[in-house]
Amino acid sequence: MAGLLEISLAVLCGAFLAAALTAWLTFRHVARISRLLRLRAHKEASREHLVAKVFDATSEGILVVDRNMRIVEANRAFSAMSGYARSELLGQHPRIMQSGKQDAEFYQAMWQGLLGSGHWQGKVWDKRRDGSLFAAHLTLSAVRDGQGRVQQYFGLFTDITEECARQEEIEQLAFFDPLTRLPNRRLMEDRLQQALAFATRTEKLVAVCLMDLDGFKLVNDTFGHEAGDAVLVEVAGRLQQVVRANDTVARLGGDEFVLLLAGLGDVGEAQEIVERTLATVRAPVRVADDQPALVSASIGLAIFPYDAQLAEDLLRRSDAAMYAAKRQGRNRCKRAQARHGS
Repeated sequence: MAGLLEISLAVLCGAFLAAALTAWLTFRHVARISRLLRLRAHKEASREHLVAKVFDATSEGILVVDRNMRIVEANRAFSAMSGYARSELLGQHPRIMQSGKQDAEFYQAMWQGLLGSGHWQGKVWDKRRDGSLFAAHLTLSAVRDGQGRVQQYFGLFTDITEECARQEEIEQLAFFDPLTRLPNRRLMEDRLQQALAFATRTEKLVAVCLMDLDGFKLVNDTFGHEAGDAVLVEVAGRLQQVVRANDTVARLGGDEFVLLLAGLGDVGEAQEIVERTLATVRAPVRVADDQPALVSASIGLAIFPYDAQLAEDLLRRSDAAMYAAKRQGRNRCKRAQARHGS
């Protein structure tokens, strides 16, 4: 009996020890798994914290929009760029920043690229909170889930407003007269070539009107050069009011201007504009001490394709006709002799 009891105790002890060992091993395993999970969670939290810091610290503006086109995130740089606080942007549609400088075709091309390849990039003009405009190089990307469905759109904005302003200044110096802000000879000649190409395709007419002011030297001598500049600026503004939207008024230098009339249906249209030009130029211009300065215009008119076929010939023949108008008494228009009849 005593032996049986000893055996039973030994069995119980063995079972207890086995259970304790199993429990200890299980505890260690669970503790190890728990440590791994905590480590992983810590790494994930650290990674998310790092991503958040990079997101907010980058110098480029970042905007995240959901598939319903509602803003879900914006970083500090974008807020500085747009003038909107993050809280003002969340939940809004990006159209609140539309500047009106891009037309419907622009946005259609943007969406075609974005939905096709998942990416688009280009220059955009947007409107800040205070109403001023800013230019940005925008890179758009579509973010998809495992099934390929779009979840968000990610936009990266690089501010290029100053760069665009410098480019505009360069273009102003290269293509525009600094006094009157009219196109200069270089830009006028480029537009003339375009007008001739369009006229050839559409069988329209183009008129080149070279104009010189009569009596301008007397204005300078009487009132001074500042008054003379004021007359040039006033005449430039008047000429722009006379022509149509698709026409060009250019200043060649001194008191010489060119009216480039494109897409004419007949010669009569050009003659009507020339008559209005003569009338508006000879109206008095108030200068120093509200004194009236009086000038008029001598205009030479050459018509494509009747008077010449090439741009340089049109300019040369209109210039010759303008000097003929001066010789005939000024304040008038002289038509270059037609080659083929009009």
